[in-house]
Amino acid sequence: MDRDQMVLQECVEALFHFYWIHRDKQADLYFQILSRKAELTDMMRDYFGYRLILRTEFIKLEKIPVSSKPFMGINNFSTVHHYMFFCCFLTYLEDKGEDQQFTLQNACDAIRMYYPEDAIHFAWEERSHRRAFADVLQHCVMLRLVYVVDRDIDGFRDDINHDVLFQTTPYFRHFAPLYFLDLSKIQSWSQLEEHITKEITNNTTPKQRVLRRFFLESAIYDDELSEDEVILLEDRQELERLNEIICESFEYWHLERYHRTTMLIHSEVRYGDYYPKDEQISNTAVQYATFIWDMVNEQKVALDHNGRITCTEYEALKWFQAIKELHSHGWTKSFTERPVTTIWREVMEYMSDFHMAEVQMDKQIVFYSATGRVTGYYA
Repeated sequence: MDRDQMVLQECVEALFHFYWIHRDKQADLYFQILSRKAELTDMMRDYFGYRLILRTEFIKLEKIPVSSKPFMGINNFSTVHHYMFFCCFLTYLEDKGEDQQFTLQNACDAIRMYYPEDAIHFAWEERSHRRAFADVLQHCVMLRLVYVVDRDIDGFRDDINHDVLFQTTPYFRHFAPLYFLDLSKIQSWSQLEEHITKEITNNTTPKQRVLRRFFLESAIYDDELSEDEVILLEDRQELERLNEIICESFEYWHLERYHRTTMLIHSEVRYGDYYPKDEQISNTAVQYATFIWDMVNEQKVALDHNGRITCTEYEALKWFQAIKELHSHGWTKSFTERPVTTIWREVMEYMSDFHMAEVQMDKQIVFYSATGRVTGYYA
């Protein structure tokens, strides 16, 4: 791959990895993309049906997923109130102009007005609710939707009357994806999902939807796809064409297809936060997956017709206890000192983020076929 093609690949990888490309902090990357804007705009439109937004201050690829996944949430938000306040705050900003100032108390009054009547109750007198809104405001500052002009946000956590002066930025109007829905007709979350799904289906081809999934999801399972997407992947010639598109543009990338599962494989790490803060979690996930895969090969557990294993939480914990007994001599001290159920949940959360496993509502555990792809042994 020549140097110019490598730079193009780096631009595409960066557009998918970063939410924004900032001109002031990522100048080299910003101008690399800007100098290739025609080629990148065509590529994003033709391959994915995506829009490339280029502004003086930033560049953004508007990445609309085909379906939502848990890992697409906001890590700093842990309650319903976080998301409710965030949506109401974005609605409040819609009436603002760029570089317009407002106060935190103005925003609090607006949240009361925009907050749905039938949603879970909130009151600013509750410290936990003020703390949640402070988290939202901090997140918005981090995203550059607003910035603080005077005083600090944290004071609101302890004092209901604490005020802060904010100012909007050129970013806030481009945060939310551009949908063409008549929101006045939406009465429930299921209706919103239905309208978004219909809009995506009507405005993209099966190939574009599959490519979106490859670049945003860690594994694609046939039973989660539409009928025309499954037909595309089951057609060997069509799958090979998709693989050629990817291999021509991206060195070290290729498609793998096995039993009702397809994955885009990166054989070299370039962009992407592939490890959790504690690398021990990812190492343990591999050991756990290997133990489970060995049981499949030894016919101790059976796969269903989708290539998955379903078990109880008790069984999953028993298997985890077995790998702890086998491998904990190589684990970090801080990892082994915690209760086994605690570290198991951390590993399961990590595997869930990569769509390898899922803890279901009835405490049933599902190990997806991607679990069998990340196996191996450490010295």
